[in-house]
Amino acid sequence: MILKYAPYGLAAIVLLSACGEPAAGPPSSDNGREAPEVADTNDSLVNAFVFEETGTQMRRPVPAASDVSLAGGCDGTTPISLTMYSGAPNDETWFNVAFDTEGVVGPGETGTFPLASLQWDNGVMRPETLPEDSPVRVPVRLEGTGTLTLDTHEASTNMRRMVGTLKGHVAQHDGNETADLTVRFDINLSCGVNF
Repeated sequence: MILKYAPYGLAAIVLLSACGEPAAGPPSSDNGREAPEVADTNDSLVNAFVFEETGTQMRRPVPAASDVSLAGGCDGTTPISLTMYSGAPNDETWFNVAFDTEGVVGPGETGTFPLASLQWDNGVMRPETLPEDSPVRVPVRLEGTGTLTLDTHEASTNMRRMVGTLKGHVAQHDGNETADLTVRFDINLSCGVNF
């Protein structure tokens, strides 16, 4: 079962039970780049989340880090398959960024990794085949590829943390919307921690 596509229930339980201590203090600046802004609270798995895009018009504001949830992950012997989302996929609150690395990312491994897929749901819309008064909404999905750069990857039972940047180009299947994405994140998650 790929948890990336099921950001509810079991995915939340798996992530909550698999996480160690939350990251202490603000994220540091790595490689001379400014670290993302830290959320007001460390109660969630997401310490910081910064989303930038060029190309298409955003359908809804970027959620605050404190409103972003995680699904998926990695075990140190598989590629990373991770979703960062907010809201519900059938209403106007939906925001979603998901990615899969091409190869395995080992415990504590850092560097730049090619992506097998990068997805961004730019809000929701009513399917054109349904009447205007239909309440049904579906995500406006853009897909493509890019890279993940992990600057920090702490993988111990006492500290689990990834600080990284996604970069890539995404487009709708019909080509109506395209965008270049840069997503910086700091999360309390890592690959391959055994308890």
